[in-house]
Amino acid sequence: FSPRSQSAFNKIFFNIELNNNLMKFEALKSSVGEWLKGTGPESDIVMSSRVRLARNLAQYPFVGRASETERIEVEEFLRSRLTKTSVGSRLEYMDLGGLEDLDRQFLVERQLISREHADATGARGVAIDSAEQVSLMINEEDHLRIQCLHSGLDLEAVWAQIRSVDKEIETVVP
Repeated sequence: FSPRSQSAFNKIFFNIELNNNLMKFEALKSSVGEWLKGTGPESDIVMSSRVRLARNLAQYPFVGRASETERIEVEEFLRSRLTKTSVGSRLEYMDLGGLEDLDRQFLVERQLISREHADATGARGVAIDSAEQVSLMINEEDHLRIQCLHSGLDLEAVWAQIRSVDKEIETVVP
């Protein structure tokens, strides 16, 4: 691309990304996550059960020490690899840098991203399933943070789900 063509491409691509984020975010706002419904075991006492796993890529420094270029490479690498899994095909990806502060706050309140992930800058994103049980945070404190969340006291089921997700991710992310 010439610099002028590249600039035009970036404007179009960035607008498409922003529109995709808005469409995905609007769908998320119009639903209630499974874990918020209060239908799980012992949900009258325990609101939710959550398990989180962290993965880092050996060829890149930790997120806190990575350059912006390295963070972009990590985000692009993980995003492309995750779409090759059946888990990834069931998730909606959002570029957090393309969301407004209020939208990122909404994701924090739904427990889909951490406060640190919302407040960070640079290349980062999250992939969320429609039930809001699975979220994959890219470039949070770690390169990839895998999270599963269930309603009520359901640690065995949430552990089984996250193990399944992790095993599948392991097939495409070394």
